Amino acid sequence: MARLIGSTDPTSASVEEVRDALAVWCFDPAEEESIAHAAHWLRRLGNDRDFLGDLLIGMLAGRPPAGEVGIDVGETNRIVLAAPGRGNFSLSASIWPSQEENVLRASGPEAFAYGTAHDHNHDFLVLGYFGPGVEFENYEYRYETVEGWRGEPVDLHPLGRSRLEPGALFHYRAHRDIHLVHPPQSLSVALTLSHEHAAKGWMDHYLFDVEAGRIARVLGHGPSEAFLRIAVALGGEEAKDLAARFGRHHPSDRMRLSAWRALAACAGNREAQDAVWAEAEACGSRVVEAAAAARRRTISP
Repeated sequence: MARLIGSTDPTSASVEEVRDALAVWCFDPAEEESIAHAAHWLRRLGNDRDFLGDLLIGMLAGRPPAGEVGIDVGETNRIVLAAPGRGNFSLSASIWPSQEENVLRASGPEAFAYGTAHDHNHDFLVLGYFGPGVEFENYEYRYETVEGWRGEPVDLHPLGRSRLEPGALFHYRAHRDIHLVHPPQSLSVALTLSHEHAAKGWMDHYLFDVEAGRIARVLGHGPSEAFLRIAVALGGEEAKDLAARFGRHHPSDRMRLSAWRALAACAGNREAQDAVWAEAEACGSRVVEAAAAARRRTISP
């Protein structure tokens, strides 16, 4: 489940200091040392109890924030503190209203992702900063066993609740940790450090119906997979060569799987299809390996 990261460092750091430190070291959630370094700087930012209030007052007074800091108009409750750029990270503050706030009544809970279980297509660290904190219902699943279609059954493992109280710092893993967010008892704020990578745009993720144990909606699902399958079906050897290269090396497991599906669809007889899926099974992706093995079992005589 999402991991609680402890620390006793009482020192504080400014947004600029945190941004510079992370830009030099970068943020790579595949490395424990990098996670520890990022968590250290995020906590130091959280130890500054004045910076966010000063920033918000300046915005309300019409004073533009310095540097990259600004309001992200794409989300109702998010303030960008460091935009994606050097270091493979973004830094933001999320404001979580309680049930009593007018903004929640006006926008509805869906605007804040309340009551909806979801995973993410990127790792992130989240630190409780102000207020009692939102509550998370935590779940876990195996992404590599999911094909990714609406209504698909998913084996969700409930892992209890956690609260993002001030000072609590959690690491949520991409395509593994699921949470369902509940409104806090009163207005709360969290700081989030997200891993940013160009490949993220190719990765899908999901909303889940936890009661039914199914995928309720697929997110981040662009038209590229359909375009590739059409190109292979209508094209010649060049299209097949592109699909084969995507199947072996594309950063998105879903795109890799779509490439192998496209190649298998035009392979002809069962023996040829089995050969395609056998190659897919050995391509180095756990998601593709599981799907290919399952497909080979269905087409075996």
